[in-house]
Amino acid sequence: MAIMGNELIVFFLSSILVVVGIILWKKGNRLLVKGKKSEAIIFKNNYSPDSEGGGVYYPVIRFLTDKQEWITKELSIGYFPPKRVGKKFEVIYDPNNPTDVEINSVMQLEIIPRLLVSLGVAGFVFGILEFLNIISVIPN
Repeated sequence: MAIMGNELIVFFLSSILVVVGIILWKKGNRLLVKGKKSEAIIFKNNYSPDSEGGGVYYPVIRFLTDKQEWITKELSIGYFPPKRVGKKFEVIYDPNNPTDVEINSVMQLEIIPRLLVSLGVAGFVFGILEFLNIISVIPN
C-alpha cells in the first residue's frame, strides 16, 4: 500500500489546517487570559490588490493602551468592501507587546481556530481511511 499523490495532498493540507489552527488557538487563548481590552477606531483602510485584479482592504486601527500609549496598527484580516472609517469596536492586546492585537471577537479568537483544527483532523481521518481503502473517494 503506497501512499498515492492525492492522499499526500490531503495529508499536507490537513497538516497546514491543524498547524494554523493551533497557532491561532494558542494566540487567542493567550490574549483572552492575559490580554487587555480597549476601544479602537478604524483610522483608514489600506488596499492590497491580488493577482486576479481584485483585492481587499486592511483596516488600520488606533487605540489607547492602559499605559496611555497610542497604538496604530494594520489588522491582519482584510475585508471587501472596506470597513467604515471612524467605526469603533473592541480590541484585545498583549500588555507586554501592544502591537500584538486582535479584534475581541469570539468568532476570530475561538471559533475559527477550533474549526481549522477540526477540519484538519477530519482531513487526516479521511486520508487514512482512503489510504487503507476503507473508502474510495479521491480519484487516482
